[in-house]
Amino acid sequence: MSEPRKEFASRNILIVFMAVILLVWVAYYFIGSPSFNKNNAVSIYGTIIQGMSALMSVAIAAVIFRIQSLENRNQALEQSTLNYIFQTMDSIYPKWSSIVEKDIDSKHLSDYYYSKICLKHPHMKREDLAKDRDNQQERLEETVDLHARTDRIIQQTKNRIMITLGFLIAPILLSFTLLMISDAFASFVTFYSVSFVILLCSFGVVFLILTLLDSLP
Repeated sequence: MSEPRKEFASRNILIVFMAVILLVWVAYYFIGSPSFNKNNAVSIYGTIIQGMSALMSVAIAAVIFRIQSLENRNQALEQSTLNYIFQTMDSIYPKWSSIVEKDIDSKHLSDYYYSKICLKHPHMKREDLAKDRDNQQERLEETVDLHARTDRIIQQTKNRIMITLGFLIAPILLSFTLLMISDAFASFVTFYSVSFVILLCSFGVVFLILTLLDSLP
């Protein structure tokens, strides 16, 4: 999925989920508020603690697996490209670095390849050789672009998982705190406290979905 399409899909998912969360919360407020029993808060907090803890464990495992998968994909791309450069252009690089990308972007490798095949095939038309050179350059540029795009996805995923974990941890810690002091609150205060914790849980789920969606190549 291209980056503009991923951004558009992420924005649409965020809007839809926020609208659903708002409608559910409003319905919860008008229907549940008058008949809310503060004794139910204890079981609600306990359920939230268990559920969000389990979700956070799964989220961490899923994101770590996804990041490792993307990093392995980039490493395989790097190695295959270095092997291709060596076999095709007789250029040796010990590892993937900014020097490799610079030589590709500056067309140094493709120009060297062109001069080599001109000497090796003097009878061939220069137009055909130039077309072959351009094809090689295009292939290398696509590889560099894919490598950079994957690096951006990895970094974005790492950044977003920190925000996601914040939204997942916050309701757990808040539920622990409110669980111990809920008896000191009036019913309407307890209702708003429970509502706020549920709202944080909803945000955590939304950000988790967006993080996993944006980690797709």
